[in-house]
Amino acid sequence: MPTVHDPATLALATSAAGYLLTLATLALTAVAAPSPARRHEARTVLALLLTGRP
Repeated sequence: MPTVHDPATLALATSAAGYLLTLATLALTAVAAPSPARRHEARTVLALLLTGRP
């Protein structure tokens, strides 16, 4: 695996990984939350992150 020496590339990769982790967490919450209200809120936030509108 190549080593990344460029700070900008490392910052971009770190932020992209964080964004993907956030999306995965919200998608899991939207499916597996115990209450309908919490599932609805997770779907709303997920839609905002993916499309920019609810």
